[in-house]
Amino acid sequence: MAQLYVCKICGEPYIGGDAIDDCPHCGAPKSYLRDAEEYSQLWEAELNDQEKKDMQETLNLEVNATGYYKKVTDANEKYKEQNRLFKQLARVEMEHAEIAAKFLNIELPEIVGEDPKGSVEKDLARTKELESHAVELYQKFLKNAKNPNVKNFYIALIHAEKGHLDIVS
Repeated sequence: MAQLYVCKICGEPYIGGDAIDDCPHCGAPKSYLRDAEEYSQLWEAELNDQEKKDMQETLNLEVNATGYYKKVTDANEKYKEQNRLFKQLARVEMEHAEIAAKFLNIELPEIVGEDPKGSVEKDLARTKELESHAVELYQKFLKNAKNPNVKNFYIALIHAEKGHLDIVS
C-alpha cells in the first residue's frame, strides 16, 4: 500500500510502498524519511555564531556547485549519460543550497557557478574535487555543530556528497 513520506532534511514528499534508500530530492539516507504525520521542519533552529558561519560557507559551496553543474549540463549534448548525471547533481545541490538558506533565514542568492572545464573528463575530475572538498568541510562543520538539527543536516549532506563521489569515481 502506498504511503506518504516526507524527508526530515529537505521537507520534500515521497509517495511509495516503502521508504527508498535515499531521499530522491536531497540524497539524505532512508533513516530521515518519515511518515508525513511525523514531519517537522529541520531548519527552524537557533544557530550559534559558528554554526551561522559554517552554514554560510555551506550555502556558498552549494550555490557554486549548483551553478557549475547547470553550466556543464548546458554545455553538453542532450541525453548523454554524463549530461543526466550533471543535471541530477545540480538538482540535489540546489536542494542543499535552499536548505542552507532556510537555516540562515535568508533568500537564496543568485545561482552562479564556475565555468565548465572543457571536456567531460575534466568536468568529472572537477566534480570529484568539489564533492571531496564538501565531504571534508561538512565533517568539520559536523564537529562544530551544537544544535541537533544542524548536526542532522551535516550528517545527511555527508551521506549525499559521498554518494556523489561514488557515482563519479
